[in-house]
Amino acid sequence: MSYYFSKVQLARHPQDRELLHSLSCHGDAYLDHALIWRLFPGDGVELDFLFRRQEEESGAQSYYVVSRRVPQPVPGMLTVQSKPYQPQLAAGDWLRFDLRANPVVARKSASGSSRRHDVLMDAKRQAEKSDTRNEAMNAAALQWLSARAPDWGLALRIESVLTIGYTQHRLRHGGRQIAFSLLDYHGLAQVIDPARLSGALTLGVGHARGFGCGLLLARRVD
Repeated sequence: MSYYFSKVQLARHPQDRELLHSLSCHGDAYLDHALIWRLFPGDGVELDFLFRRQEEESGAQSYYVVSRRVPQPVPGMLTVQSKPYQPQLAAGDWLRFDLRANPVVARKSASGSSRRHDVLMDAKRQAEKSDTRNEAMNAAALQWLSARAPDWGLALRIESVLTIGYTQHRLRHGGRQIAFSLLDYHGLAQVIDPARLSGALTLGVGHARGFGCGLLLARRVD
């Protein structure tokens, strides 16, 4: 199956400022979600792309997108640069990776039903002392990544991993309230299963992929 890697840029002076204003009223996550969907026209089409918002040093707003279809530019709003995406990786390769994730953990309620919880907030609630909460939250965030990395074909160098940019989001979508968190991971890892890693790079990892999470970016290092 073919995939494409694209860089999408928001025009510095968008023509439809009224649309941007109305979308931004629902928060940045909803704005990003709505803008990227405009690149893939078609009613009833399932989500077949991943994206991540990037803040350029110049202050310009852009997105990285991995998709099965070539994104279509939106005149006066979004420009697109695309190329075929076929990751070529071998076992033993060392990579520097970046991931914006929605780390969650499933907990059973009193009724026996399972519900997802924010990993960091879950760790904060369970910390016995207030002065250990930050340490517990960071440990839980790293544990979430460590537990999943082998399924993505990676062996982490855990001491290299940094976590930054933790934010919480609440928005309404499709008539329902949605709450989720974002956390950025950066670090080094070694390829242990190229096929699994290829799937992770093209299909994404974790939850909230429609709102800018789950796009795993990686590049080789010597």
